Amino acid sequence: MEQRPLLIDGFQDASCFTTSQNRVPSSSSDYHQIVMNDDDDGEEEDDDGLLGDCGYSRPFFIIDVIWNMAFVLVSIFMLLSTIGESPSAPLRLWIGGYALQCLLHVGFVWVEYQRVVVVRFHGLHSHALSIFNLCHSSIMQSLVAINTVISSIWWVFGLYWIIMGGQALLQDSPHLYWLSVTFLAFDVFFVIFCITMVFMLFFAFFCCVPILAAVAYAMKLREGASENDIMTLPKYSYVHSSNANSSISRFSYDDNMTLEEGSSTPVLSLNLEDSECSICLNRYSEGVELCRLPCNHHFHHGCVCKWLRINATCPLCKFNILRKETLV
Repeated sequence: MEQRPLLIDGFQDASCFTTSQNRVPSSSSDYHQIVMNDDDDGEEEDDDGLLGDCGYSRPFFIIDVIWNMAFVLVSIFMLLSTIGESPSAPLRLWIGGYALQCLLHVGFVWVEYQRVVVVRFHGLHSHALSIFNLCHSSIMQSLVAINTVISSIWWVFGLYWIIMGGQALLQDSPHLYWLSVTFLAFDVFFVIFCITMVFMLFFAFFCCVPILAAVAYAMKLREGASENDIMTLPKYSYVHSSNANSSISRFSYDDNMTLEEGSSTPVLSLNLEDSECSICLNRYSEGVELCRLPCNHHFHHGCVCKWLRINATCPLCKFNILRKETLV
């Protein structure tokens, strides 16, 4: 039966939009129960949740009441204007029960809204008021749950009577028949709408969150290195490989690196085809200061320092000098 959900309990944080029916089959009632959370937060958090919940605003309350009262008025009008119709199924009883469900919902909404207004103005600072608020919340949740179960069962009865009545019911009481079908169709529409929204939210969450996380991770990896990180990188003095076997005595460190005797600066000897900085695209001159990254790629010391202050990754292989890993 078509009826807007009860405004969510004010003693808890809640979603901004809570449009659902509390009397359609189980899918709708489950959705409503998800929205009606338990009261586990502290008093201050509950008070903040009340003030920040747009579902308690006057426009939402007015729309909810007007929508349900419209169903009540339409039901009363149709029942009074179709006295001459004699349906084979108890459609009058079902429509009357439908209208009663809407009235109960409006009553729940009104009581809950008044309680929220009182809490907003007086706060939850009084211990007695807090206890009253908790008891009231528990009672209202129980009433809403009972109303949801009854509404779901009543909806099934209406669907059964419409299907079993068939063409004969349409001929005997067309106005009551189409009114019942309209009410049932509204309920099905809102159930499908709620389920669709849930699936869309889950789809957006599982698709967008990994992408955003990957982008955030990539942006973090592209952060510049600090001066201390740059200073820890080894520096070398470049010599051409043809000059590596000069008369200056050197102590070998690896295939391309030697250390001049009496000097604290290692010498990096490279072949001509490797003697070029990939940042400025200039060849190394004899004796220029080079810097080699942990990935073994080398550059002019000045060039790579400027680069690393902006981006802490190797210009060639994207090796991150801060996390010691390659950004793929």
